[in-house]
Amino acid sequence: MDKSKYLLDISEIAEIENQKYHLRYRSNNTENPVILFLHGGPGDPDRAMLLKYQSALAEVCTMVCWDQRGAGKAYNSVEAKTLKLTIDLCVEDAHEVILFLKKKFNAEKIFIVGHSWGSVLGTLVAQKYPEDIAAYVGVGQYVCGEENERISYQFVLNEARNRNDKKAIKKLNKIGQPQNGKYRKKNGIVVERNLLHKYGGAVFNVYESIVKYFLHQLRIMTSQYSFADLLKYFKAESYNIKYLDISGIDFLKNVKELNVPVYLLEGHHDFNCPYELAEKWFNQLKSPHKRLVWFENSAHFPQYEENKLWGKTLAKLLFDKEI
Repeated sequence: MDKSKYLLDISEIAEIENQKYHLRYRSNNTENPVILFLHGGPGDPDRAMLLKYQSALAEVCTMVCWDQRGAGKAYNSVEAKTLKLTIDLCVEDAHEVILFLKKKFNAEKIFIVGHSWGSVLGTLVAQKYPEDIAAYVGVGQYVCGEENERISYQFVLNEARNRNDKKAIKKLNKIGQPQNGKYRKKNGIVVERNLLHKYGGAVFNVYESIVKYFLHQLRIMTSQYSFADLLKYFKAESYNIKYLDISGIDFLKNVKELNVPVYLLEGHHDFNCPYELAEKWFNQLKSPHKRLVWFENSAHFPQYEENKLWGKTLAKLLFDKEI
């Protein structure tokens, strides 16, 4: 990586209230607006993917990637044995980072982009601390746990039947339909998500299996994560998933208004966080300004699947600039 290409292109461990926050910056002008990217998972940092596919944004903003508490570089085995993660704690962590960034870059407000689990976090932060948020951008927007899993499962089952995929149908019948956003079998969501990838509901028409997608990600991740980091990365995913249960989330009932501009940049084939729920929530949401943009050749990851178009769209919507 050519470090001289960017004015700012570094990692930082910021210590706030005795807690270490692992941040990654990229910018060509630190006086530009600041965007904090909230990764998915929970426990699945995407700094490597963002820096590979969205670095053009560094021309118009200061990009900030953050490995959330207990995720990626921030995973601490001692803390993992003693600390029970909660959604409220994650919200407060995100707010601490936002306040830190405001001070560091002399910014009045921070833009936040939340993907998947990060969209849960971003929505809740924007709801609680609108005075610190310039705008909220949701990608793969999570809306309602119970409906999320019902729609996702039904999509996979319908695809399996249409393709006469008897093995898949057998697997789906075995795990059964999710109840209240959860599968009764421990591996239920793994089985369903593997098939979701196979049928293009997670990554549209690119990978026929989650294994191929994982290997693709792994190659990219080595640009930002050492071997030791990667070992922590995979432990962190289990730690986060153990505690951060979002099956009870229901923004249709509990987040009917956000006092910040809201932009949803959504893949129109997303059945990981079903696009129809994002649209339903968007339509009822009250906001000073809102905009929903569809990406017609993407599922859950339009920022990577249609990376150039997605980046150009974000830059135009937020800053009225071309990249």
